Amino acid sequence: MEYDLLKKHAAAAGVLLDTVSEESVDVDITLPDYCFDIERILKCTLIPKIYLANISDSRLNVEGGACLRVEYLDSEKGCIRMFEHTAPFSQNFPLRDSPDRCAVYVDTKPEYINCRAMSPRKLSLHGAFSLYARVIAEKPLEYCAYDGDELQVKTRDEAVCELSGICRDTFGVQEDVPMNGKPAVTALLNHRLNVRLTELKAIHGKIMLSAEGHLELMYHSGSEDGSVECVSYAFPISHIVDCEGVEDGDMIDGRLDVMTYDLSHSDDALDGSSVLSLDGKLCFNATCWREGKITLIEDAFSTDVDAEVRISPISLCCRRRCLRFTDIVKENLSLDDGVFQKVIDVHCERIQTSAAVSSGAPLLSAKAEIGVLYENGDGELRRLSRTVDFDYNPSVDNCDSVEGANACVDSLSYRIIDERTLELRAEITYTMTVCETKTVNAVTAVTADDDAPHKDAGSAVILYYADKGEHVWDISKRFSSRPSDILSENSLEDEVLSGDVMLLIPTA
Repeated sequence: MEYDLLKKHAAAAGVLLDTVSEESVDVDITLPDYCFDIERILKCTLIPKIYLANISDSRLNVEGGACLRVEYLDSEKGCIRMFEHTAPFSQNFPLRDSPDRCAVYVDTKPEYINCRAMSPRKLSLHGAFSLYARVIAEKPLEYCAYDGDELQVKTRDEAVCELSGICRDTFGVQEDVPMNGKPAVTALLNHRLNVRLTELKAIHGKIMLSAEGHLELMYHSGSEDGSVECVSYAFPISHIVDCEGVEDGDMIDGRLDVMTYDLSHSDDALDGSSVLSLDGKLCFNATCWREGKITLIEDAFSTDVDAEVRISPISLCCRRRCLRFTDIVKENLSLDDGVFQKVIDVHCERIQTSAAVSSGAPLLSAKAEIGVLYENGDGELRRLSRTVDFDYNPSVDNCDSVEGANACVDSLSYRIIDERTLELRAEITYTMTVCETKTVNAVTAVTADDDAPHKDAGSAVILYYADKGEHVWDISKRFSSRPSDILSENSLEDEVLSGDVMLLIPTA
């Protein structure tokens, strides 16, 4: 016989998919007629973009394009030029289920890119990038309760962080970038768009997000000397997302990513300056949490027959914190040969972040790819790329795991120490979700043999000499008596005995 325990659920989230695939890129390109011939390649960059990531028929479908950006010097004027080619890709990942509500995180990481000029107008490019896919969906935490009178149960309250909402939304941003006071744009050479969340607020089923977009541009001004101009532009972003179940005061674990964007320019401004138009697509994912409590069955027994109690471990997330830290670091970049005659541009091309936990505290590591465009001692344009490692140990206690660790370079400046060395100064913002977890044992089933004999105490009351510190529950279980009867019969208020005492144990 199995006693009827009630199956109860606490709102929680689980990982439905967490995988990675490697995508190859192999392209042979002939430059279009409007492009200048190639004299020398400065840099080739692989930039994977995500156009679409949706779930249908228990599959995650991802569509995107591998943008190949080639910077080179032309053979006519020796000016820097840029050519882009996008190779489409698609991938799908099978899921165990097709959830109604979920958060979908799709990340890319360029692994390598090789670019070779077969002729002044032909390029051969070979590379690969990793495509990371992670789906978080509602996955209730199951536990047991009991409201019958056949069993005596011992319960314990546990604090949990309960899922109140989960959502995903893609939306567009449009922004006109003023170029007042800057030379007119002839051709874009390089550009990077980053976004950073600044505030998240929940209001009855909706999330109001505020963010800052940061666009960095390098362009050719078209002057006779082939001048290169750099512009940095920041703009605000605001958006409202529907999120069923979220309420004011809930903790929002949100992430905003750039999926793809396009830049176009014209010279239609009334003052004759260039007008740049940004058209981008962003993706927002969020899981929302609030403090809760569940009551677990810690132990159980029957006063009538010997029962077998099955106890299983249950993992609980009892606290979550979304944290943000800012760190300022300095690092030197040195040339292997040549000199820095003139530095034109210094930027962070990308940054990868990882996290670990040691002695209850998080450890963050970031790898930033730094690019420098400069003129050497002969006045020739050169590219320098270096990977710089940053480590950060925030002052956080009671940390069992870290989720969603991310780093963003908010500002990057430099000074020339000597002709071969630059000193970088980077302001880095780290964000992460810190979780406190615990594993507890709880009763998941109670069974008894249908043919087992009933217990016989032999008398209606038993005298028991108890020691200080004993628990009424343990005494009750030993003599198959109800804990409430022992407390009542002996006028006890506390579960734990405060001194040596003789107890009357009712057994009938």
